[in-house]
Amino acid sequence: MVATPAPAAPTLRAALDAAFAELPARLRAAGSGATACRALAELYDRAIGERFTEACAGVAAPLALVATGGWARRELAPYSDVDFIVLHDRDEATAKQVCDRLLYPLWDEKLAIGHAVREPRATARLAKDDLATATALLDARHIAGDRRLTAELVRATAGALAPGGNPNELIGALAAENKARHDRFGAAIYVLEPNLKQGIGALRDGSTAMWAAAVRWHPSKPDADPPSAEALVKDLVAMGHLTRRQGDVLVGARDFQLRLRTLVQLAAKRRFDQLTFEIQESIGPVLYPDIGPDARSEAAVAPAVEALMRDYYLHARGVVQVAERLLESARVPARRKPRIATVDESFITFNGELALKDPKRFTERPSEMVRLFRVAVAEQLPIYGHTRELVAETIARDPAPLAADDTAARFVLDALVDLRDRAIPAAFDVMHQLGILSAILPGWAPCTARVQHDLYHVYTVDQHQLYALAMQKRIARGELAAEHPLATELWRGVTRPAPLLLATLLHDVGKPLGKGHAEKGAVIAGQVARRLALPEADVELVEFLVRQHLTMSHLSQRRDLADPDVIARFAERVGSDDRLVALYLLTLCDTAMTAPDNLSAWKADLLRELTIRTRAHLRGETEESSLAVDTRAKALELVATPEEHAVVDGIDPRLLAQLSPRQAARHAKLVAALLASSKTPARPARVAVEARCFPMKGHSEVAIVAPDMPGVLAAIAGALTANRVDVLGAILGHIDIAERPGLVLDVFFVRDLKGEAIAEDDARWPKLAGDLRALLAGSPDPSVVAELIARRRPPSGMPPRVTPGVATEIKIADDSAQATIVEVAARDRVGLLYAITHTLAELGLDISLAKVATEGEKVADVFYVTRAGERITDPAERARLIERLATAVKA
Repeated sequence: MVATPAPAAPTLRAALDAAFAELPARLRAAGSGATACRALAELYDRAIGERFTEACAGVAAPLALVATGGWARRELAPYSDVDFIVLHDRDEATAKQVCDRLLYPLWDEKLAIGHAVREPRATARLAKDDLATATALLDARHIAGDRRLTAELVRATAGALAPGGNPNELIGALAAENKARHDRFGAAIYVLEPNLKQGIGALRDGSTAMWAAAVRWHPSKPDADPPSAEALVKDLVAMGHLTRRQGDVLVGARDFQLRLRTLVQLAAKRRFDQLTFEIQESIGPVLYPDIGPDARSEAAVAPAVEALMRDYYLHARGVVQVAERLLESARVPARRKPRIATVDESFITFNGELALKDPKRFTERPSEMVRLFRVAVAEQLPIYGHTRELVAETIARDPAPLAADDTAARFVLDALVDLRDRAIPAAFDVMHQLGILSAILPGWAPCTARVQHDLYHVYTVDQHQLYALAMQKRIARGELAAEHPLATELWRGVTRPAPLLLATLLHDVGKPLGKGHAEKGAVIAGQVARRLALPEADVELVEFLVRQHLTMSHLSQRRDLADPDVIARFAERVGSDDRLVALYLLTLCDTAMTAPDNLSAWKADLLRELTIRTRAHLRGETEESSLAVDTRAKALELVATPEEHAVVDGIDPRLLAQLSPRQAARHAKLVAALLASSKTPARPARVAVEARCFPMKGHSEVAIVAPDMPGVLAAIAGALTANRVDVLGAILGHIDIAERPGLVLDVFFVRDLKGEAIAEDDARWPKLAGDLRALLAGSPDPSVVAELIARRRPPSGMPPRVTPGVATEIKIADDSAQATIVEVAARDRVGLLYAITHTLAELGLDISLAKVATEGEKVADVFYVTRAGERITDPAERARLIERLATAVKA
């Protein structure tokens, strides 16, 4: 018998389109996510149920249509797959005919349908060995047809998944799958573009916890549909398996995430679950219309996006905490007598975990919630899950008693300065998760889950500060001596650890208050320090460190450390060696914990140099850059010939301070080889190029030696652009050797356009060298450079990937007596360094020193420029310089 498709009902596609059109306005209101998804599911219930009934007309065999997946859970997003099973009673042929009649019109309407045709018991048997099938059947919901088949499926599924009424094996499998999925999607909540379905704390985490709870405490009844998520949570609260607060966390997060997922799919116009930057910027202002722009970004949407992502992270964090506890409690351990031992008047150990004796204790004596963690660290005990929940519930109900408890504040200070806790997560982190820090530390709560809408600040403000604190403690314990020997040595001399550790914890506490966060944060940090009863001298040190926590990064990366005036002004600002050491230690941890791999060896060495030179100045010493002296001495030991020695001696100290001894020696050999290849000393070979690949660091290093003449840096930058080399950072300087023409030695940290290191044998290196020889055969010609770029890099027809906006900011500073300092901050793009240096060359400016760095998608470049050896002082000329650079950056 050939299946005859039933006539397509003309209303389903039209009904869906009409529903989709209404969703954006409907979803503006908070709490609308679950309702909107339920409405879509009910639309499918009616339309497909009616079609199934029509397809069954004249069929005597019993058949049933059963929804699974998101349709069954009533969680359908606009472009979700619609999954169902057609159940039959040993008449597969008829069932397939009916299924075909149902499917073809649905496919004609371009609906994403997933289907199966099976017997109830055969379906349940599949669930025993396939977790995806098992979870689909836990949600199974009758739509149309013979309900007896659906009831048989529910009974058979219960027998397969919970043999003897014990679902422990299934719950264990759910927990294992949850962990594997977390590992697959990145084991952190705070990813910049989270997956709303599979990410940590996202919809699948909530569903997994609900499946475990349902199969343990609320199994489906054969003669009724499974309860909605809201109804199941309500029943779990009534049964005591969830507190009211935990129930609200799960229901609120589910609604919020369904709302976002629906908007994401409407924006993408397809099945899509990634909350990309582009979609964040599209829906953020819609959901948060009252949050206006600020001056930090060219994108006026940034504050609305930050509010959106903060709410997402708060919901995701809540889901993780409740879901983990629900999975843990649903898995019933084997019966055995518990092991209980008394610790003190408040605490016991329960099966090796620290627990509370009397639930009333936290209410009667709030400080015990903090002392709990002090005992756990001292005794090296994990804290019992129920006791952690009791802390969270007590604080959520009323944080005021804990906030007012002076003993609790003292315990928090004790925990802050305690270096013993090596656990991951540390006790201090768990205290934050449960709300203790927000209750006791003024100004901490707004930092929680606070994001910055850019690619540089990867972590939320609270996590960044906690990571910085953890690193500070690791340095103090000596665990990072190999990576940071100077910091480890200086920590041994720290006599006042409390203000340093508190400032590390609070250095960005002003971020939620907007621009000028260092100054605003210093005020809050001072309030916290007084709340923790620190002596006034320590309070002042905390305020100083928070106020100045950006200073050392700025000076080391954007100023000439060989300039005595720079060091003298900074030494005057810090005032004493103790304050300098503390500020260095804070800056080191802050820089390292801004983003993975942010603290490069170059940045670490610059911070070290600034610290050593400033300490020397405070002691009254005035000598050449200590780092340059040290590097020069070690480099001389690594070179062999007199010519190579002469090159090392000729490297500008400002450049040498930014190189390691091995780099300096390697580059000296490169320069000596270039000079040796000259036919005459007066006419040396023009260019030398040497590349080194560092795949573990994700970049390559290319050293370029060229004649020192106007426009040379622009030509080099143009050649790099033409050869599809992306510049991440650069160290630029000069080499002066007696009786030899001046040379530039420019070291670039680069990657390819895919973001990967470039191999040393890559074909682009010899091509780059050939291009540079041609471009620098005489004076650099900007038109030739531009023609090379246009020929090799024609405009792409692909739209650029949307990422957070970056404000363009161009400043001129007079911190140097020898040159005018030009600072350029802008969105990074291929060819930007060429555009900037070409503009400077067009304006007749010589670059005596440059520091080039990339922070996410933002460049932060600094150029020391002169004209005929003189600084640029004319206001009109400075205004023209800024205008020309702004045009070049945006071109």
